[in-house]
Amino acid sequence: MKRCFLPLLVLSSLLLPMHQGWAGTRPRYGGTARTLVQHKVTSLDPLADTDYAEDRNRLASLLFETLTEIDAQGRLRPRLAVSWQPEPGSRVWRFQIRPASLNDGSVLTASVVGASLKAASPEWRIVVNGKQAISIETPSPVPHLPELLSLPRFAIVKRLADGTMIGTGPFKLSEWQPGERALFAANEEYWGGRPYLDAMEVRMGLSLREHLIEHQLGADHAAEPTIDQLHTLEQAGQSVALSRPSDLLVVIFPPPPPNGWGEPAVGSGAVSTQRIGRDAKGIHPKLREAVASAINRFAISNVLLQKRSRPAGALLPQWLTGYEFAFPLDPNPDQARRLRTEAGAPATIRLAYDYSDTVAKMVAERIAVDAREAGINLQPFGDPHVTSKSGRKSLNADAVLLRIPLQSIEPYSALAGLALANDLELSSETTASILDAVRPEDLFEAERKAIADYRLIPVAHVSEALWLNTTIHNWQQLPNGGWKLDQLWVEAGR
Repeated sequence: MKRCFLPLLVLSSLLLPMHQGWAGTRPRYGGTARTLVQHKVTSLDPLADTDYAEDRNRLASLLFETLTEIDAQGRLRPRLAVSWQPEPGSRVWRFQIRPASLNDGSVLTASVVGASLKAASPEWRIVVNGKQAISIETPSPVPHLPELLSLPRFAIVKRLADGTMIGTGPFKLSEWQPGERALFAANEEYWGGRPYLDAMEVRMGLSLREHLIEHQLGADHAAEPTIDQLHTLEQAGQSVALSRPSDLLVVIFPPPPPNGWGEPAVGSGAVSTQRIGRDAKGIHPKLREAVASAINRFAISNVLLQKRSRPAGALLPQWLTGYEFAFPLDPNPDQARRLRTEAGAPATIRLAYDYSDTVAKMVAERIAVDAREAGINLQPFGDPHVTSKSGRKSLNADAVLLRIPLQSIEPYSALAGLALANDLELSSETTASILDAVRPEDLFEAERKAIADYRLIPVAHVSEALWLNTTIHNWQQLPNGGWKLDQLWVEAGR
């Protein structure tokens, strides 16, 4: 297979610099940027199993930094590490740590970095080499470990005995009301230079539509509308920026317990797990393939989601890898009906989705229509605990529809982020093949294997929307919807 990643120069054109009409206006220090986020963030811990991890990661990035970063053009850059070097075989990597201060005034040391990385990956062997250097030994070769360390889960956090978390980021946490409000104050001693802003105020879980009607967003500088809210904003004369199609909408059939689902007790009145359409490993593979064949991805993206998404045949989008076109996308109702007949059909396949996500609700209901046309009885239902792994364990569902953010605009770290987040519940073998990948061909093959058994059915890559007030400058939205706020400033008195 030929090398197929898009040139990184293309990515540079995808970065959306916001409100550049003031290019001749000199940035000013001071002021508070006020932001609305869609969901209630209850923890800022990068390792916590929490609902809506994407919003958590955006807020946590103001406090905690990674050793490396992927820049706006998809290139690997130093952050808290100034340099790195692998030993032969790529199982051991050495990192030199940048001189920096933590937000409590203490010095960032290799011991702090090592303890933080060990918490994120207990299987790694980490050796501290003096005050400012560490080596990381992984169980198997990880050729792209520096790219991997750019992911939010590997942010460097100093954890105190009382549960306090301290980072090196450009802001300090000034006020924290979990799920309601957060106030971040500028870090005057930040190694990268003091932010222009004095503070960032974040309010969570508010209805943007109601807020628009009541306040016309006058006091706010930025907000995250959902696709169904875009029409309201457009009618009000507001402009909204869309990222590239990046968030993955995917149907997941969870793997069975280690010993299978087992059989019901004799005389219990329950139907055997060996009944038609199911086996000891859950929904029959041919029935899962039938669901995949029945879904009309083009109707979902172009009609239901108003062309603000793209049909997904793979886990990563075409614009990022260049190879998604090689995965099938077209619906095949005849094949779906044949597979359903061969596998049989259970009384109902229950598909859970996030009850607060209107996009997920619309898509789940459309999938149910497509499935029923192929003779598959699929019943969607909303649940408040779909977005966390611990919450999904308690669901009475055969499958879940998840919306999973793209954590990076570099292909390797993007796919590794999907694997390590555990949302996809990939096998250890599949995860290892992703982490071992060296060439684009390796990533392609890892994706192919990940979806080969139809436990994962990609449906669409969805764009993220961002509304900005005209009084805020240099808020940059990355192609995957991420935020780059290092040059952010607000106008005086507005």
